[in-house]
Amino acid sequence: MSYTVQNIYDVINAASPFMTQEQWDNSGLLVGSPQQKAEKVLVTLDISCKAVEEACRQGCDVIVSHHPVIFSPLKKIPCESPVYQLVMHQISAICCHTPLDIAKGGINDLIVERLRGCLDMEDMAEPLDAVGCGRIVTFTKAYTAKEIAYAGKQALQCNMVRYAGERDIRRLGICSGSGASMLEEVAGYCDALLTGDVKHDRWYRAQELGLGLIDCGHYATEVIMIPYVAELLRAALPGLEVMKYAEDPASYI
Repeated sequence: MSYTVQNIYDVINAASPFMTQEQWDNSGLLVGSPQQKAEKVLVTLDISCKAVEEACRQGCDVIVSHHPVIFSPLKKIPCESPVYQLVMHQISAICCHTPLDIAKGGINDLIVERLRGCLDMEDMAEPLDAVGCGRIVTFTKAYTAKEIAYAGKQALQCNMVRYAGERDIRRLGICSGSGASMLEEVAGYCDALLTGDVKHDRWYRAQELGLGLIDCGHYATEVIMIPYVAELLRAALPGLEVMKYAEDPASYI
């Protein structure tokens, strides 16, 4: 069966509508044409030069990523940039950032379901309106920040997890990626926040607010989108070859 970039776009748009993206985001078809053929697709978290190399090696026509390959206006496009490499190799790029964070069944719901296997919580997760794309889970018993950090490390297969906070935690806010800037809003809803990329000053602010804070890392809280999107495309577009590529840009000791 023959597919186009538009077919892939439509499947992702149905699951996580691009129109729901935050005002500051840049999700959508960022490189290429809707009419371009699409026989093979690579799903990845970021469109790096290595990801483009892998797409070329696999003969992919399209890359679907979480993070936008073009985020801010480009003043130049050097040869070594991923955007240049995409155009040169005629590979389209579809990026679904905040729509996938917000969507029902998307990244934050995936985190909830993974944590559910490690922690006792009520069946329903609430939208965390203060954060926009987050979720709130309510535990059936109190946990410490250390216990939640350990559960997060297991559930998300993190290389490391940082945590702080002394209070008992019955309601946990969850925001994939970098959500620590929203501690002030979260404080009225939750006892703690699980997110990634927590800057130094935010730990002190959480302390002042009496919040627990768990940092599972940006990569670990979002790389789970790869198998989710890959299966979404396989189910909706039979015969489409879907490859997965995970690349953590950091090393750990």
